[in-house]
Amino acid sequence: MSNTIDAVDYNGFTPAQIEALPDDNGVFCSAMQEPLPNYINATGERVTQHGNSWIVLGRDRPASRASGYGGQGHTQASSIDIVVGRGAPVPDHDANVDPSFSNDAARIYISQKTDIDDNFALRGANRSVAKSGIGIKADAIRIIGRQGIKLTTSTRSGIEIMAGNDDEGLQPMIRGNNMVEALAGLEQKVNELSSLVLNFLKDQSSYNNTIASHTHVSVPVVGGPTTPSIECVPAGINAAISTAEAMVDNFKGRINMNITWHNRYLNPASSKYICSQYNKVN
Repeated sequence: MSNTIDAVDYNGFTPAQIEALPDDNGVFCSAMQEPLPNYINATGERVTQHGNSWIVLGRDRPASRASGYGGQGHTQASSIDIVVGRGAPVPDHDANVDPSFSNDAARIYISQKTDIDDNFALRGANRSVAKSGIGIKADAIRIIGRQGIKLTTSTRSGIEIMAGNDDEGLQPMIRGNNMVEALAGLEQKVNELSSLVLNFLKDQSSYNNTIASHTHVSVPVVGGPTTPSIECVPAGINAAISTAEAMVDNFKGRINMNITWHNRYLNPASSKYICSQYNKVN
């Protein structure tokens, strides 16, 4: 990473070199004298340099001249290495440096044959070995498409998104339409269960009322007046109250599921809709 904080940083220059710098050094994009490392170029490379901006046309070389498939003498291993900020975060004016995929400030690396994941120390199961590759690395990367952006792989490969280059617990992405279909099915089952509970409560309420109004024949006179059951009346009242409350809660739950929950999360017009309006994945 570059990690540059100071507007002007001459670390890497000797005090005498700093003293000799002009006052307007680099102002208005004029010629800039700043610490620049010495690139160790291979004999088979064509190097274009201006300041600390570099374009190297050569063969696969992620580090020293012995590295990569270029270092092993492979054919079909041509590469283009576009680099700014060699030797970051503090370039040393007297240092001799190889490509550093970990320290150089920003890079676009294109190779006909390379181990692109190993070059950039990327984790994950989908490894690319001895294949063409493009790697882009900087402190911050932005890709802007006025007509959209498509990330497309072959039929047997996928896309891995790993924050912090950490593949621990990597899981498949959710497919939104299938998720909506699954939740809608679950919603229907919950409604069916709620209906069963409501019907049971209605039957139970009718049974409770029948028990509560149950009477007994007075004794010892046969055919005399009837009296309610002392034990059943208060129990029946309590059961009726509890059943009524349960029926109200059941009704509220069904309203919440059918209207509030459904419209909030499963309605495409809602701001809480679980599917993205723009982004898609398969």
